[in-house]
Amino acid sequence: MAASGDGAACVDGVEKLVSARKSLILSLEKSKALSSKLEKTGPRLAEINQRLPSLEAAVRPIRANKDALDAVGGHINRAVGPAAAVLKVFDAVHGLEKMLLSDPRNDSSVLKRLEEALRFLGDNCGLAIQWLEDIVEYLEDNTVADKGYISSLNKILQSLRELQSDGGRAHLDGGLLDAALDILES
Repeated sequence: MAASGDGAACVDGVEKLVSARKSLILSLEKSKALSSKLEKTGPRLAEINQRLPSLEAAVRPIRANKDALDAVGGHINRAVGPAAAVLKVFDAVHGLEKMLLSDPRNDSSVLKRLEEALRFLGDNCGLAIQWLEDIVEYLEDNTVADKGYISSLNKILQSLRELQSDGGRAHLDGGLLDAALDILES
């Protein structure tokens, strides 16, 4: 009987070894899968790490005390009105462009509307630029934004001033008014 007891213990030991082997194989497969995922994640993490400085730089301009940020809201709200009006008129100009291309007989009425739109855009662009300048000045005076960001905003404002000083005709939708006048002349 002792021999059969030893045999049962031996079978039980083999079963435990087989079970342990299966468990180890399963753990090895999970480790390989995890290793593969980590290999794929490494480059993504490196890419994210490379982008972090630019994200930090984008957030850095708004590091200011709460009072300064609250006060700038009013300045921004005053600039949004003229900017929104300019965008609406610009959309209307695109509508006039379609009319001009579809029915050349309406050229004179469309041109009159284009000229009115151009005057409106010119007047309101100047107002919007002034308010944007006020916002940038406020940001600078109250150290709401860093110097690099302020410098960038000033360059953009300078470009807007230059566009306004030439009437913006050459830049308005690729010179839509000039193109319409050329069509009428020919």
